[in-house]
Amino acid sequence: MILEIDVGNTRIKWRTVLNDTVIDRGAVLKEELGQWLLNLEQRQIPDSICFCCVANKEIAGQLAEQAKKWGCLLQEAETKHFSAGVHCGYSEPEALGVDRWLAVVAAFNHFRRPCVVVDAGSALTVDLVNGEGQHLGGYIVPGLGMMRQALFEGTSQVKVDALAKASIAPGCSTNEAVTNGSLFMIQSMIESAVESFNAEADAVQVVITGGDGDYLIKVLDENACYLPELVLDGLALVVPGSELGGG
Repeated sequence: MILEIDVGNTRIKWRTVLNDTVIDRGAVLKEELGQWLLNLEQRQIPDSICFCCVANKEIAGQLAEQAKKWGCLLQEAETKHFSAGVHCGYSEPEALGVDRWLAVVAAFNHFRRPCVVVDAGSALTVDLVNGEGQHLGGYIVPGLGMMRQALFEGTSQVKVDALAKASIAPGCSTNEAVTNGSLFMIQSMIESAVESFNAEADAVQVVITGGDGDYLIKVLDENACYLPELVLDGLALVVPGSELGGG
């Protein structure tokens, strides 16, 4: 059995794979890692752990200790110049967040056409990859929660704790104005990214992932798709140990 782990800024998303079939999946807060590993141990110890980590490297150390205890293979994904048919657009690939890289690799391999890949997490990233598998770079902006927090802390009157119903219509309350304005900004950025492909624009696939992805998808074109495990899908393509498949 393979244990695949995506360590983000807030949550740890995971799934277990046996013979190329996902048999379990879930998400935990980073603070819950120790208890989750203990619970997993009581069910079944994996043969291999494949992970990516953009958060505190202490988590990578914890996983290394656990793998040693379990006696299983541990492999960490890294951003490379080339992986699974995709060329990295950064001159220094290691500077590109591995979660962004895995999402781009997974999206291209899934659709095999130009893609705009959006990871709506604590930060929101938008990456472009053309039909030949060339990563064209991307954008990083605050995520929906971070946008609300910035307004909350930087103003005296704009205090919004929760998202309103997903819409890009002009807001008729402060809550709606903040929520809809944030979504409108993101939608406009995604549309501009699609249009940047020029003649290829009609063939561009918009792919959404991340914790706020299921919310963001509600204001996007019907051709956009939401793939919540996109980073884990990329992990399975990039890390050699994920090819083991058995247990």
